[in-house]
Amino acid sequence: MEENYELDFDLLIKAAIEIGNRLDGQKNPTERETLVFAEGLGQKIIHHTLSVRRLFEGYQLATDKHLFVKQVDFASIAILTRAALETYLTLNYVFVSTQNVDELEFRFKCWHLAGFLDRADFDPKEEEHIKLKDSEKQATDKIKLEIQRLPFFNTLSKKKKDQALKGFWRLDNPWVNLAKQSGFSEPFFRQQYKFLCGYAHSSRLSIIQIQQSKELEQQKEMAKASISVLMVVLAKFMYDYIQLIPELKAVEKDLEAFPMISIWKMVGENL
Repeated sequence: MEENYELDFDLLIKAAIEIGNRLDGQKNPTERETLVFAEGLGQKIIHHTLSVRRLFEGYQLATDKHLFVKQVDFASIAILTRAALETYLTLNYVFVSTQNVDELEFRFKCWHLAGFLDRADFDPKEEEHIKLKDSEKQATDKIKLEIQRLPFFNTLSKKKKDQALKGFWRLDNPWVNLAKQSGFSEPFFRQQYKFLCGYAHSSRLSIIQIQQSKELEQQKEMAKASISVLMVVLAKFMYDYIQLIPELKAVEKDLEAFPMISIWKMVGENL
């Protein structure tokens, strides 16, 4: 990263932590209790971001006999950036990207249901886990009934109704659709997401890039490609989170870093 990029990255991280700290000790009203999951998604984004920041500093393995050359693990940075990006798109889709209250409730309940169904096929061995699976089965049945009672559910095709009840919470939406709904420029998203997925899926190109990037400066340059995307993700997450939580609206006026948040948000929406 150029020096100003690195400074911006650190300022964005500091702003994200400060925004989170403003909610310390506050409880969500009952009608907003689902926002605890939005908070959890935000924490996941920040955890990935802090890990990336540490990885960018590089590491140097030392043993009793050898001091190895310093390295920047840019492949892991790309994988963490992809995870943060998908987490942001999930948050935006489930909590933000439609003003239709009924559809928002539908999206949340579908995502919530998917969380139970993800481990429904696990075979528990311990008594405690067997009881947990039984209780989750009851919760799953309850959520399915709640989804089926929603007016928005009844507007869907049979295919999408089946998808919703089977835990496919995005229905037919690929990640690019969620990205467009969240305001990303489609060309920017497609190009960057393809690059990040190459590292997650061990594409031939990603392996070649790892093999050829032997010098520390080369590795840093490769890392910057992912970090610039992560800065957009972090900015867009903070912007959405501020809009989502009424208690954070004051941040737009009194957080010194807010203009920079807006700038980095626009980067991913206008390239």
